[in-house]
Amino acid sequence: MGQFGNQPDFATSDIKTIDPSDTINTTTFLGGSVIYIGDNTTLGNELKVIPAGTVGPSVISGFSSPGYTGSGGTGYTYDANPVYAGTIGGSGTGLEVEYVTNTSNQVVSIASIQVPGSGYLNGDLITINDGDGNAVFRVVAAPGLPTAAQAVIFKGLGTGGFLPVTVDYVLTTPLSCGALIAAK
Repeated sequence: MGQFGNQPDFATSDIKTIDPSDTINTTTFLGGSVIYIGDNTTLGNELKVIPAGTVGPSVISGFSSPGYTGSGGTGYTYDANPVYAGTIGGSGTGLEVEYVTNTSNQVVSIASIQVPGSGYLNGDLITINDGDGNAVFRVVAAPGLPTAAQAVIFKGLGTGGFLPVTVDYVLTTPLSCGALIAAK
C-alpha cells in the first residue's frame, strides 16, 4: 500500500508529547494538532479538548467615534479629574468607563475602559450613562482566547488511535489518558 496523492501525511518533524493543562495561552496552544492516544488502558478515560479555531469572548481594547457630529454628547460636567460612569447599550453588561470632558462645552472628549464587563462585541454602540445620556462610542474589541467552558470531552477513546478532531488545547480531566502525542 502506498500513500494517495493529495492526502494528509502524518510524517512530520513537529511531533511532541502533550502535558494537559488548564492554562490557555500561547505556551499550551497546539495550533490545530491531531492527537494520538497512547496507552489508554483504563476504561472510561476522558480527554478534554478545545477544538481548533474556537474563539473566546471578545476583549475590549478601547472605543472609537461612531462617526457623526454630536456623538460626544452634551451636559457632561467638567472635572479636572477623570469621571467614572456606567454605560448602556451594546451586547454585553457591566462596562464602566472613565471619561474626560472638554472644559468649555461639556462634551466627552476621551473615554477609556474602567471595568470591561462581558459579552460586548466589536462595533457595539454604547452610551455613557451620565450627563444628558447621549455620549455614544463604538466598542473596539477582538476575539479572546477560548475558555475551559468551551471544551469538549471525549470518553472511551481506544488505545493507539487518533482523536477524530484537530485541537488547539488539551485540558486536564479527572481521569488520565496515557501518552498523548500531537502532530501538526
